[in-house]
Amino acid sequence: MASPGTDSGEHAVYAHHVRALLRRQQQDDRDAIGATLSRAHFRVQGVSEQTGKGRKRRAKAPANQRVVDFFTASPLTGRDRQTGGFRIPHFDVKPITRTFAPTRKDGRVRHGHKTAAMTAGGHFDYVTSGATIGIAAHIDYIRRETGLQDPIGDLAIDLLDAQDLRAETNRLATFTNIPGDQSRQRSLFEAAERYESSPRTHYLTASTAQVDGFRMFERMGIAPDWLRAMSRRLRDGRDELKEKAARTGKRFRDREIPVAEVTEEEAFDRLAWLDAHPAGKDMFQWKQGRTGRVQHRFVGELPDGLSVHDRHEILSRFCGELGDDGWMVIGAIHQPDQHNDRRNFHIHVDAYDRPARWLDEHGCWDFEYVERRNGKNVRPFAQSKVRYGADIGTDGSGRPNVVGLMRRRFISIVNQVAGDRPDIVRYLHGTYADYGIAMTPLEHMGNRATGLELLGIVTEVGSRNARKIVTDEAAACEARAAAAEAALEKEVAFSRSALAHDRDALAALDRCERLERRLIRRRLQAELADVVVAMARSRADAVIRTLTPEPGRPVKKKAGDDQLRAAALEHLAWVERHSPSLAERDAERRALAKAEACVAAEWHVVQAATQPASQDQTRRRAMTYHPRDRVKEPATPMPSSYDDRKRERLHAWLAKHAADPTLLVIEDDSVRLGQGVPVAIDTLMRLFSAERPIQRILLAERARRKTAMLAGASNETSGMVEYPRMMLAPFSIEPIVSETDGAKKTGDQQTTPVRAVAEPSSSASVTHQPDRGEIEAAVVQPTIAEANREARRKAARRQQALLREQAWEILRRKNAAVTAVGDRYQVDMTGLSAEDQRVLTHPDYHAELQARLAERYAEQQQRQSDLSSITPPRHGGPRRPILPIPHVVTMPLEPPIGLRAVPALSDTGRLGKVAALGASERAAPASPVGVVRRRDLIEGVERQIPNASPPKQEKPQSPRGASGQLGRLARTLGPHTDDAKSKGKAEPTVPDIRGKGSHER
Repeated sequence: MASPGTDSGEHAVYAHHVRALLRRQQQDDRDAIGATLSRAHFRVQGVSEQTGKGRKRRAKAPANQRVVDFFTASPLTGRDRQTGGFRIPHFDVKPITRTFAPTRKDGRVRHGHKTAAMTAGGHFDYVTSGATIGIAAHIDYIRRETGLQDPIGDLAIDLLDAQDLRAETNRLATFTNIPGDQSRQRSLFEAAERYESSPRTHYLTASTAQVDGFRMFERMGIAPDWLRAMSRRLRDGRDELKEKAARTGKRFRDREIPVAEVTEEEAFDRLAWLDAHPAGKDMFQWKQGRTGRVQHRFVGELPDGLSVHDRHEILSRFCGELGDDGWMVIGAIHQPDQHNDRRNFHIHVDAYDRPARWLDEHGCWDFEYVERRNGKNVRPFAQSKVRYGADIGTDGSGRPNVVGLMRRRFISIVNQVAGDRPDIVRYLHGTYADYGIAMTPLEHMGNRATGLELLGIVTEVGSRNARKIVTDEAAACEARAAAAEAALEKEVAFSRSALAHDRDALAALDRCERLERRLIRRRLQAELADVVVAMARSRADAVIRTLTPEPGRPVKKKAGDDQLRAAALEHLAWVERHSPSLAERDAERRALAKAEACVAAEWHVVQAATQPASQDQTRRRAMTYHPRDRVKEPATPMPSSYDDRKRERLHAWLAKHAADPTLLVIEDDSVRLGQGVPVAIDTLMRLFSAERPIQRILLAERARRKTAMLAGASNETSGMVEYPRMMLAPFSIEPIVSETDGAKKTGDQQTTPVRAVAEPSSSASVTHQPDRGEIEAAVVQPTIAEANREARRKAARRQQALLREQAWEILRRKNAAVTAVGDRYQVDMTGLSAEDQRVLTHPDYHAELQARLAERYAEQQQRQSDLSSITPPRHGGPRRPILPIPHVVTMPLEPPIGLRAVPALSDTGRLGKVAALGASERAAPASPVGVVRRRDLIEGVERQIPNASPPKQEKPQSPRGASGQLGRLARTLGPHTDDAKSKGKAEPTVPDIRGKGSHER
């Protein structure tokens, strides 16, 4: 965080506390936060700014040993990483293949290898059994929901009602399209595991850095022939990689390469030989060959607050779409148990990507049935696997992105079922990076690792997740400080250009900048110290929460729990002694308040030089917003990158509806919303109603209403026209705050002390007509910082609008199909880039997107109805012209000749037999090229009658004969016979220009 004007010699806030806490923390935890602490001017012993090295690492416990270490961070922090009304859900897809391991001839598997973590049939049992709720589990669920230790004794539930409710829940907890009972459904996955291809060969791999180890065994003379062959292959592979690195100009790096193709028995023997020679430990490893997929496993989290029927609707729709594609699926809803969070509702889906049917006559699935034909085994009834094309999108390797398709489907279904209910979060498509969320995805821990972490036992996956959490929290603190410094730099640069000739104001601006940078740095240091304290407490806090019973969550004591709890309390006491005390925190708050006052004083000097003296007006009180009463009060949100867009949405709503007294009720200094206002606007008013731009809008509307009321009361009989209401410009009124908040800083690091504006007198005479100058007296120039922010907002809005229009143009050009699902509309966005999809699917653009899609859908429906309205009827009825829509409009009401009295051409006979046509053939001169094609004949007719006026309609002429219309047209035709047809491209006509002048040519 080194920046101009900072005092690098100043000690960091709580520096000695951070140093004491990190001294005993695990080295990996220190490395995770060490670089951020160094950039914030902390001097932590044993942590380098770049590499995090410098102190000898404390030895870790073996991976197979369970150790409780309170000086290692825990991932179970008890805090939600995502807050607000939107969430990026956990959705996981795993393709499962058959697992093989080095095996001896007698079937014994080598130690350290497993044939499979869980077979397809075993996972089927896990999925289905997890959806079935027993009476004990159901009572435990009610106990955790109601907080009663004995729901039956307290008459919270009736056993008969509980049995019916449990049966209904179990029925709605599963979905499948596999016919038969559970045993037959299970047999599908077992058959798929037997049917899919097995690897032809397996591999032994070694790192190119192990060349010397292979040579050592060769020099010792104990290397068998297979080891010598592996050594030669390893050397050749390393030489090839070095040559490739030299050609491309890159630095050579060691990597794992295959050195032998083996069977399972051969791999077992060679690894056993390696175990007998400890000097060659881990010199080469086993790698399984490629096999076919036997199962796909889907896991998706469900939002909190859904009913049993809502969760079943999500499961059935998701599995139904898989079934429509050809998958065979079994899905189940798992609800939380007493060991995890009460919100942990999620779905499990096992799927086989090959359509299948049960053959009753053979007693097996269709892909299992084998026949002998022409000396070969064939499977006549096996169906092809489900394939997806590139139209669903591709991944980084160019293959169809099936995982992305399934994730989009799941999120869309959840949002459609949840609807617009304010108490249920909406899921977002894309990743954290797509929405500017600086969070690292965590690894899935599973029940076993989570249970160990709850008891304070360190796990590898838990430690990795804990370090990711700590790193993200530290990075978020640093990002907030960087954003504050960037905003300060822009404001200072703008102000410096306006104060180029005022030396005193420039000096005050420099002092203000130095003080503000010091404030930003000290706030960052205090936040990082809190992150370190939370990291040091995390594992002990997790143990205390686990061992402390809560209403609805009893704890069954086990041996050693008391000692573990005492050790956790002892660790928390140690952390408390080395953390900043309340007195130290109060002293730091006083120092920050004093520094903020100095910044405000310096900024007053800058404002006095940039604003006219006419802006000094009497103080006006701020308006107070009274929120609605809700059944469930919304949680206090954390600052996010969407705050500016939320402010823009609230400003747009006020600009449109502020003049409606039924939607915005203003009574003296209080504001409240009407009954017809959406709940989302109430949430936005809770967040931003106290900010100065919103206060300006509310104050302007109050002044407009008072002016209108006075004008209407004094001119009831004269019919005087009411003054037009003031424009709700976001930066047109002087800043408004309450008297007690005049010296406080706002959330965007603005340190400007807020001026006051005179309030219109409420005791004005009813007969007094306000002067125009009184209305405009409150209109002042915006401050420099506000003007900068408004310019940036306008530029961002223009950029977003431009991107949206470009995306819409692509959709229109590709004629993307729009479909209606209930009261919502969806459009095929496969032809758009990820950036265009993110712009169109942004939550703030949802209403306009639906409106545009509704118009597009109506146009498509109208086009289809127009096309169907001009097609000829199949069963009689009046004939209609089969032409494109634009030509139907321009057709004349009556034909140029009396075609209504003309019989169909099929009834007239061949035109070549007409006397006039025959005469024209004999009389017409030969073409220069000798052949006249049908196309030339048609074009000749069109050239001769483009502007021919229709004959008089008193007496229609006969279309046949030499004197009819067709006869006259036939005289213009060249010779043509059916035998003169020629294939291929028409030959050009070359006119004879010999002996002709230039004007004749």
